[in-house]
Amino acid sequence: MSKLVNGNTLVFKVSEKGEIGDLSVNGEVVNFVADMQEVSLEVIELIRNNLITFGHSIYQKKGSFVIVCSTSFSEELNIVPTMQEAFDYIEMEEIERQLNF
Repeated sequence: MSKLVNGNTLVFKVSEKGEIGDLSVNGEVVNFVADMQEVSLEVIELIRNNLITFGHSIYQKKGSFVIVCSTSFSEELNIVPTMQEAFDYIEMEEIERQLNF
């Protein structure tokens, strides 16, 4: 399940097995939020490197990638405990990009 928020942010749910499913992305999507609240630490460890690679590719395109998870499992990723904090994080990064920080 994925949904578009604010016209440029795609929120997608990662299943308990670490599956993402079909992401329908158009050219305007630059920010991504992965809802991983129901994913176990074992599965997170299996997909962590893929998440890091995905995050790096998003940042190269001047976008944001935030993971919603109760456990911080990588210093290379932006991980927050709630969906609201994910949206706040993206908003802060967009402001920084506009100000050329």
